[in-house]
Amino acid sequence: MKVNKVRFDGQTFLLDANQDVDETKQKIVAAMREGSDFVDFRTVGHGTISLLVAPGVPVRFEVVERSAEELERFEIDPLPLDGPWLEYEF
Repeated sequence: MKVNKVRFDGQTFLLDANQDVDETKQKIVAAMREGSDFVDFRTVGHGTISLLVAPGVPVRFEVVERSAEELERFEIDPLPLDGPWLEYEF
């Protein structure tokens, strides 16, 4: 199953399947153009996240392949928001 992953200022999130990725990208671009703003999005395992988006903060979207079992595991035992990402295969 394809899952959208977003990396924001060193933190990585798996987006909820119902999160509208195009709308989220548009909100991020608008926030950067306006100087800064909070952008909310739903994640796997962490619920809704609200990030302060400002110019100069790197944002990267990727599409990755994950099994339904992996996503269920991430809902129950979420990946840490901070920490050494090399330890985790997601």
